[in-house]
Amino acid sequence: MSNVNLIAFGTFGNPNGFTQTFFAGNPLLVKTFDIRGSIRVYPESTLYSIRKEYRDGSFMIAYAVYTYAKEPTSAREGSFIGSAILFIDEIAEENITIRCLNEFHENLIGKNVENDTLSVNHSDNFSVSKLSDFDKVRFNLKKIDMLDSAEITNKQLMVYCETNPSALQSMFKRSLDLLNMYDTIYFTSNQEVAKLVHQKNIFQFVQKDGFENEIRRLAEERKRKIREAVEDFEKEKIKLKDAEKQTREDCKAKIEKNKQQHAANGEKIEESEKNLARINEVYQTFSMKIDELLHQLKTADSSALNSIRNAYKENKNVFTENIRDLKIPDLATVSDPRPASRPASFRQSGNHFYHYERERKENKDRSDPFKIATVVLSVLLVAAIAGLVWLYVEQYEKERRVVTKLNHNQINQNIPEKDTVAAIPVKDSVQGIRSEPNEKVEHQIKGERNTDLK
Repeated sequence: MSNVNLIAFGTFGNPNGFTQTFFAGNPLLVKTFDIRGSIRVYPESTLYSIRKEYRDGSFMIAYAVYTYAKEPTSAREGSFIGSAILFIDEIAEENITIRCLNEFHENLIGKNVENDTLSVNHSDNFSVSKLSDFDKVRFNLKKIDMLDSAEITNKQLMVYCETNPSALQSMFKRSLDLLNMYDTIYFTSNQEVAKLVHQKNIFQFVQKDGFENEIRRLAEERKRKIREAVEDFEKEKIKLKDAEKQTREDCKAKIEKNKQQHAANGEKIEESEKNLARINEVYQTFSMKIDELLHQLKTADSSALNSIRNAYKENKNVFTENIRDLKIPDLATVSDPRPASRPASFRQSGNHFYHYERERKENKDRSDPFKIATVVLSVLLVAAIAGLVWLYVEQYEKERRVVTKLNHNQINQNIPEKDTVAAIPVKDSVQGIRSEPNEKVEHQIKGERNTDLK
């Protein structure tokens, strides 16, 4: 059975120390049952425990029993041998658990302890017997639903009380709730064990009355949490009522505003339909005026041209003004009458951080268009500057080529270099170029051709 596991453990001295081994179920990576350094098990003493663990999405509850046993190679005090039943997600009734646990441990001692000394040097070497009622455990399981959370408290409790099966059954049953406050609860009826734990003060120590107080304290703590939850729900209900009132008022206001906008839009639509009918009239009127002016141009003399043009301009201005007056107006947007805000959720946490992050994101989103515009304008400015520089360089190159060509011509004509540019101003050279009519040039060309033929 994968959800019911039998474990045997003990202290074996050098070189193995404490070891534990699964003898039924599936071996799991769980906490050890080692209590060295916190609790000492004396001869003829018995220690019981119940502990919780949470792993891989499952709650685990382990019941364990410890008795004294010397290590095989050492006379050190406080060594022990132990047995445990580990349940996963489901547990058995306490009386069945105690009976199986005691039977398994008695068989373990009988086969592996001689004269209060362990006869093996590792838990893997334990000789164990199958429990007579172990198969019945699977038919008496109940869900582990008494634990409120998987939180590890790192707190332990020692209870000094009777540990006979009848008394232990009640203690185990009531301890399930206390596992919400403690990770492990130990029980012993041995005075020496209890006294040493109390003296060490490693974890809390109580007697039976103190155990009852812990139960009451847990009940009071739960009642307090229930009262707080009731108060929170009542406050939430008040907030919800106020939010409902505000939401209804907001929706009514938006609906009323939408009605007004709808009425105004209706008037605009009606006016637009009238303007649409007049648009054809305005275009036809201007078209007829143009036809009339065309007819006048065809039949009138040149002296009437200016008056016809002026008449056209006047009619065009009238046409443009009429069209401008007939523009179709934009309609007002009708808003969605949804609630302006949602009511706050029950027991929200981190609201301040959430709202801060949201506002920061909104501000960032609003600033993005300005960043984009800035980048675009910067690129355009750089492009404009680059264009001006390119034009300047291009103009400079043209002038340099002209000067170089002039210098080259002057050198070929044996003209001194110092008179090249200074003697021929650009302005004078341009003025020296005369343009002649095309007819005269063509006549000269023809004359030259005739002379050549002769």
